[in-house]
Amino acid sequence: MKANIKNVVVASIMILASTFSALAEPKSEMELDTLYNALAHAKPSTAPGIERDIIRLWKLSGSDSIDLLYKKGDEAFEAQDFKVAVQHFSAVVEFAPDFAMGWYGRSRAYVNLGYDGPALADLEQALALDPQNFFAILELGQLFHRFSRLDLALKAYDQALMVHPNFSVALELKGDTLNYLRDKNI
Repeated sequence: MKANIKNVVVASIMILASTFSALAEPKSEMELDTLYNALAHAKPSTAPGIERDIIRLWKLSGSDSIDLLYKKGDEAFEAQDFKVAVQHFSAVVEFAPDFAMGWYGRSRAYVNLGYDGPALADLEQALALDPQNFFAILELGQLFHRFSRLDLALKAYDQALMVHPNFSVALELKGDTLNYLRDKNI
């Protein structure tokens, strides 16, 4: 009986949380669009600060409960407990399906478990919700690289660099991929 009451209370909190999340979305979306625009035109010296502001907004679902679940998933991921990370991120996407970072987080955990198909599906959902999420675009490129689709990997790296021209990881991966292709053709 207590377990059922607990489940009802948790479900009720999550429903309320997703309602508040929907109400909070427009302001953060407008702020995010402004930051994406600033990032696309940023100098190398100012880009890291803008990137930090974007990441801060990415991690805000508009619900403290969802944010806590996301944080728990992130902590499990950092501890390399990828199965637990998947569980937390799965709860996030179940209760807040419009929160792109939940999908992105779970895709990262899936990649580390070797579940490329589910990772790709989650990246697709994350990018449908936020097409400018340069971390998700970069991960898509890394998955394509893993599938030996270097042409698609390069396109993904270029797309990430369109959003964030100073994205050092994307610049490095693109350079490494181009060098590999050059060496391969010699």
